Amino acid sequence: MCRMVRDGFFSFKDYFQSLCDTVDGGKDFYLLGSDFESYLEAQAAADKAFADPNKRTQMSILSIAGLGRFSSDRTIRDYAEKTWGIEPCRFPSDG
Repeated sequence: MCRMVRDGFFSFKDYFQSLCDTVDGGKDFYLLGSDFESYLEAQAAADKAFADPNKRTQMSILSIAGLGRFSSDRTIRDYAEKTWGIEPCRFPSDG
């Protein structure tokens, strides 16, 4: 990754010198360079999916359909029960 940056492929040649020195020098605290190749592969797959409107629509619908288990209501309820050991407060209905 840093080779292309160092060669000036993306921007000015010396602009990201210190970043590349850090990543290449083993001081990559946030592990920016460790999975950069897989990031590029995932981005290429996303670009390919985005170029196909039917595929993009299908993936969007399936993604939304699968979100039920990760709703904020369930997350908050689980946190309240498992972390705090409390029950939800029930409100009287209006009807």
